[in-house]
Amino acid sequence: MSKAKIKFGTSGWRAILAEDFTFENAARVVDAIILYLRSTGKSELSVVVGSDARFLGKEFRERTAKQLAKAGINVYCTERDCPTPVLSFCIRSMGLDGAINYTASHNPAEYQGLKFSVEHGEGAGTEVTKFIEQHIDQPVAPAESEGKIIMLDPREPYFAELTKLVDLEAIKKANLKVACDVLYGTGREYLDEMLKRAGTEVTALHNWVNPSFGGRRPEPAAENMPELIKMVKEGPYALGLGTDGDADRFGIVDSDGTFYNANQVLCLVSWHLAKNRGLKGAIVRSVATTGYLDRLAKYLDAELIEVPVGFKYIAPYVLEGKVLLGGEESGGLTIGAHIPEKDGILACLLITELVAVTGKTLGQTMEEIKAAIGSVWTGRTDLFLTPENKAKILEAVSKEEGETFLGRKVVSRNKLDGFKFNFENNEWVLVRPSGTEPIIRCYVEANTPEDGTALTAELKAFTDRFNS
Repeated sequence: MSKAKIKFGTSGWRAILAEDFTFENAARVVDAIILYLRSTGKSELSVVVGSDARFLGKEFRERTAKQLAKAGINVYCTERDCPTPVLSFCIRSMGLDGAINYTASHNPAEYQGLKFSVEHGEGAGTEVTKFIEQHIDQPVAPAESEGKIIMLDPREPYFAELTKLVDLEAIKKANLKVACDVLYGTGREYLDEMLKRAGTEVTALHNWVNPSFGGRRPEPAAENMPELIKMVKEGPYALGLGTDGDADRFGIVDSDGTFYNANQVLCLVSWHLAKNRGLKGAIVRSVATTGYLDRLAKYLDAELIEVPVGFKYIAPYVLEGKVLLGGEESGGLTIGAHIPEKDGILACLLITELVAVTGKTLGQTMEEIKAAIGSVWTGRTDLFLTPENKAKILEAVSKEEGETFLGRKVVSRNKLDGFKFNFENNEWVLVRPSGTEPIIRCYVEANTPEDGTALTAELKAFTDRFNS
């Protein structure tokens, strides 16, 4: 068996199943997590273990539960695959010391992953993951006594929490017809069930286990949800809603079949929380997320906080309790009264609430936002590269220190995470390596589709010079 070099990315450790991600290698990581948990000095430790619906998820979580119990740790092991946000909720509501979650999120079916969350429900930060990496293959002293393994079904407590965060009565009064696509993931019987309990008429797609995800990535992007888009367009449906493989990300389709990207959804939910609910608080976004939120925050008289990519950087602000919304362009969202983790189920319910309360389509609400703060266009291109070409591009962009880049005046630079160039007129580009996949992501933002398309082409021409 291969003893892989374990390296945590933006959201845990991910690798190809049966190649580097094996039972043996996962056990090595779990041992290092045990050492971390013991280093906290607590006399009694309790952890929840779950997985998404990928290949061997049940076997990984059951083996891990036994390994933790043997080390003297009490374990709550989920009875079935479980959404990532639900595990975060369990940590907070049950007073646990952490969660081990076998998920590769939106990665293709051949991947498996392990994510560790700490005592407040947020994903482990850099210091914790470095500790884990440095203690791989360190000996674990035997425990004086074994911990207990308790099987757990957290669905109803989590549903009870959602009823505090979403106006289900308003949704019920609207008599909405909604389609949802959980992409064969662990959002099944969570998203569709909550929509039913909210009084909507629900048509569910791909709401059964298929570890190959139908041959597509379990990412709620337009290209992976053609059936949902077609169904909503042919209607009559008020909305199409979707979640990714572990239900922490969302995909949203308006009543006319228009797919709304995460940047747009973050703006819609921020607008809804502030204008319709009258809530206050800071808007926290990653460096790769739309600057349109900056304009919206200014309009709403809210603080805007920029952090590196990774929800673990948004989490501390959520824990402080002063956040209106925290979000990422990759499809992550939470609100201040909720968990310090992405929740695709909550995002879908808040969008449903927005439509129910206003009686408007998402397009109509977007027009209201545009009337208030102007228009925007965002785009992202993923470059799948050899390691050599990836290094060449990153080195080249790091050396762009002149007054101009791509023929435009550089107003400011940002190296918080990758290389971001801010231009005049609210335009910017960002080039950064993915923390979860072997690719470089190129982000572009402008005011109009024409300007955005031109800027995208110019950035592509730049990267093409080093990708041969």
